[in-house]
Amino acid sequence: MTQHKIQQRSEVVNKLYYSMLRIRMIEEKIAEKYPEQKMRCPVHLSIGQEAPAVGVCSALEKTDWVFSGHRNHAHYLAKGGDLNSMISEIFGKVTGCCGGKGGSMHLTDKASGFIGATPIVGSTIPIAVGAALSAKRSRSNRVVTVFLGDGAMESGVVHESMNFAATAKLPVLFVCENNLYSVYSPLSVRQPKGRSLSEIAKAHCLNTVKIDGNNVIDIYQASRKIVDDLRQDSMPYFLELPTYGWRE
Repeated sequence: MTQHKIQQRSEVVNKLYYSMLRIRMIEEKIAEKYPEQKMRCPVHLSIGQEAPAVGVCSALEKTDWVFSGHRNHAHYLAKGGDLNSMISEIFGKVTGCCGGKGGSMHLTDKASGFIGATPIVGSTIPIAVGAALSAKRSRSNRVVTVFLGDGAMESGVVHESMNFAATAKLPVLFVCENNLYSVYSPLSVRQPKGRSLSEIAKAHCLNTVKIDGNNVIDIYQASRKIVDDLRQDSMPYFLELPTYGWRE
């Protein structure tokens, strides 16, 4: 490896870890300030789950679109969402990204390609698939990514969406942050023993990849390949990232 390539790799690694640390510090401060009861909404933290957001979003272009769910701070920030607008939104201020009316679970920053998030589990998945259909029909070369949790895999709409995405061969990446819990219910009481979430996606004819959800470098490298494939008209992808949330 040449000195130039070593330097480039070092810069990428530093950027990835900086982004993770930034997200962690922001959310720790939110957790610290929340008991003051000035934040006008519930918040769902991504502490411990920064690697999936940073690894995937760092492989995307600004013109690519991202959708998320109720636990969306990390995705919003990793995609380049405006921090001041996010904090203002959580505090219910008119300067927030949704005018203070959406709160923590309805963040959006169209300028950075973070199109939106909603609190209903699985609800942004079909919207993301629709956006991918639009991207394909308009030949925009845009890749659409939707983040979901293991809990969303138990909703009917995720299967309908994966089936349609595969049938229409859409440029969409489903990123499953499998943190083993849906609220306080572990995977063991919600899914049969031995079932693989990746195998479910594979049954819908999606390309499936499963890697360590806490290794940001591996996630970034895998995501770059996936995004390149999607721009070349490959089948949709399902990326399963086992991870764990450290805070309530």
